[in-house]
Amino acid sequence: MHEQGLKLYSEIQRGVSVVQSRKAKLRMLLNAPDFQTTFQQALDHYCIEIDKPFDFVQSSFSNGRLTSEFSNNILAMAIALKDSPAKLDPAAIFDKLGLLVASCIMLHAIRNNIRGIYLQSKC
Repeated sequence: MHEQGLKLYSEIQRGVSVVQSRKAKLRMLLNAPDFQTTFQQALDHYCIEIDKPFDFVQSSFSNGRLTSEFSNNILAMAIALKDSPAKLDPAAIFDKLGLLVASCIMLHAIRNNIRGIYLQSKC
């Protein structure tokens, strides 16, 4: 019986280390405050729907949203470009803003320690 307990313990330890390394690669490890928030969201979810699994990805999105100020500033820049003497069409405006917006989002993600991976584009 003791031997089986040790085998079970070692399998659990192995599984935990695999999960932690995967989460580290995906930048999905939780710190203490985020763990508390996610845990509370999971409890709230299971109090309402016991048969539906909790969506950890959706939970992580709800913890790191961009502010409405950010989107308002991007819209203001797009309008300023539209009204500029160059008279750019909407596709050209968003083409010019694309890299700037992407770098602003990445800066926000790094500053706020938002978890998850990002894709690198070859521009």
